[in-house]
Amino acid sequence: MTYTKNKIRKEFIKIRNEIPFTRRAIAEKKAFKKIYSLNFSKILSFAPKTKEINIWNLNKKLAFENKLYLPKTVANELQIYEITDLDTQLIKGKFNILEPDPSKCKKADSIDISCVLVPAIVFDKNNNRLGYGRGFYDRFLKDLTCPILGIGFLEQLSKNMLPIEKHDIKLNHLLLF
Repeated sequence: MTYTKNKIRKEFIKIRNEIPFTRRAIAEKKAFKKIYSLNFSKILSFAPKTKEINIWNLNKKLAFENKLYLPKTVANELQIYEITDLDTQLIKGKFNILEPDPSKCKKADSIDISCVLVPAIVFDKNNNRLGYGRGFYDRFLKDLTCPILGIGFLEQLSKNMLPIEKHDIKLNHLLLF
C-alpha cells in the first residue's frame, strides 16, 4: 500500500506543481472569499508549503480578527497556537514550514476550534485525503468534533478512490478551487 501511496503522491505533486500562476491566483482569491464567508469563529489553518494553495491572505485577515490558530509539530503530534500577528509570531519549523513560536504566542486547546482547514497532496470524491505520509493530521483530527475541510485546487481531486487505512481520518467537506 505504501508503494501505491507514494506513487500517487509523486503523480499529484507533479500535477500540483504544474498549475499555472494565473490559475493559482484565481483559485486562491476564490478560496479566500469562500472560506471567509463561512464565518467560523476560530479557524485552525495552515502555513502553505510551496505550491500548496496559498491562503496566506486569509490567514492575515483571520489573525487580525483574532480568529486564527496554526499547528506546530512537536515530536509526533500537532499542538495548536493562537496567532494574532503573522509577522512576529512564526518561525521556520521542523519541515521548513512556518510554525508558531511558543515563546511569542498562546497555546490553545483543540476544543475551542470551530473549523479545521487541512491541506493535502490529493483528495478523492469520498472526502479522503493523502498528505505527506507522516500522519500528523490523522492523529490530531481523530478526536475533534468540529468540521474538517480539505482545501486545495480542483486539479488535486483524483478520479480514483485513494487507498485508505483504518487510521485515516475522513474530511467533512472538500473546498477545491
